[in-house]
Amino acid sequence: MKEKWFKHHEFWHPHLFEFPFYVYLGFLCLIHRVAVPNLAKANSVLNHGEIGIGSKFHTQQQFDQHLFLPTAVLAANLDVNERVTAIQSFAAAHDYPVILKPDIGLVGKGIIKVTSEQSIHDHANKIDGEYLIQKFTPFQFECGIFYMRQSGKSKITGINQKHFPTVVGNGKDNLQQLAEDHYRYTHHWATFLQYFDLEKVPAEGEEVCLSFIGSHTMGCKFTDDTHWLTPALETAIFKVFETQPKFNFGRLDIKAESREAMLRGEFVIIEINGVSSLPTHMFDPKYSLFEAYKIFFKHGRYLVNIAKEHRHEVMDLLPLRDIMQRVKNNQNKLDKMHMNLKSQQS
Repeated sequence: MKEKWFKHHEFWHPHLFEFPFYVYLGFLCLIHRVAVPNLAKANSVLNHGEIGIGSKFHTQQQFDQHLFLPTAVLAANLDVNERVTAIQSFAAAHDYPVILKPDIGLVGKGIIKVTSEQSIHDHANKIDGEYLIQKFTPFQFECGIFYMRQSGKSKITGINQKHFPTVVGNGKDNLQQLAEDHYRYTHHWATFLQYFDLEKVPAEGEEVCLSFIGSHTMGCKFTDDTHWLTPALETAIFKVFETQPKFNFGRLDIKAESREAMLRGEFVIIEINGVSSLPTHMFDPKYSLFEAYKIFFKHGRYLVNIAKEHRHEVMDLLPLRDIMQRVKNNQNKLDKMHMNLKSQQS
């Protein structure tokens, strides 16, 4: 199978794309006299501000739960039978499918959809480490919304819609062929193509949405839709954070029944991401590399200024070297999970 390679920056390896940002962020920390670990103080309620080493579940638990999808933890020390029992109990309460995702999740890696009782045993054997079980929502409309609060004033700085990879049947090619011909196709698509009969030939004009994973790394196209912001949506987002003054910088990933429902402030929250959040509207294909970095660097300035404002917060922080090592370990662990899942799916 021939891998497609892309030149636009949204398809660059994250280490390459993000490197100039981290150089710039370090420079800002130097001139503003903010120690890099103290960036976590922008979100002092979280473990290291969720700066790449925090728990997704712990982050979720710091907020009122009524808008969040029901979520539970599969502890790392459970044996396979205990995992099976926990997944069965959760599915009995919330119906199938349910989503399994690493508690240290990043860019959609390691995500599994459990679609039936029969599939539980197979999937329970695939996971490693601490995982979350989450109710699956049938809502198809998904956005990332970037939130910040500086000097007590809340602001939404970006909205991006996530366009899931979709193919249109021609009455001749099967789903595998149509997927491989898609301009955003990569080997990562094995993560979600496993849930389809890839030999099926869609009828001419039939649309098939292939993915449920809202990550541009996994094939989603992101568009900058910040101009959609309405007073009702703004009010609903601000309410999520108004009871948690120690969270001041990050991104919500939300789903809604439709665009119109979201603009009315009607949505469910998949997760909240902390200090390490990216302003994902910068990945809109319409943006040049310069325009994308302009958005990225602006959010770096926001982060440093917010961290400086909260520099007196008391936090038990690891030295920078230890933080970087833990971030690297988590990334390696996720990469290993992702590769193991792909090898089992192929």
